[in-house]
Amino acid sequence: MDISLPQYSIAIRTLGTAGEKFRQELESIARQTIQPERVIVYVAETSGMKFVDGIIGREEYRYVKKGMVAQRALQYEELTSPYLLLLDDDVELAPDSAERLLKSIVAKDADCVGA
Repeated sequence: MDISLPQYSIAIRTLGTAGEKFRQELESIARQTIQPERVIVYVAETSGMKFVDGIIGREEYRYVKKGMVAQRALQYEELTSPYLLLLDDDVELAPDSAERLLKSIVAKDADCVGA
């Protein structure tokens, strides 16, 4: 039985200090069995982080105000997918992470799941 899974996007919040872990995270996103519609990286504007072009070739960067509350209270208006995977900048995902989360959402008719 083939289950139709909803679309999702990924939002990554960063202060720009994760370095190699951030690169590994983006590479793990590129290996997902179900690819996101969009990957947007929200960078604290005072971080001094330089955007890295082409790690997965389609990540987008947005500057946001620095601060725990400011970065966590974003409205994510540019993301229109039914589901959003929120990540910090140092998480490496198993290749089927998004697929498993989406299957849980569909199976349980959930609005939100956490890992």
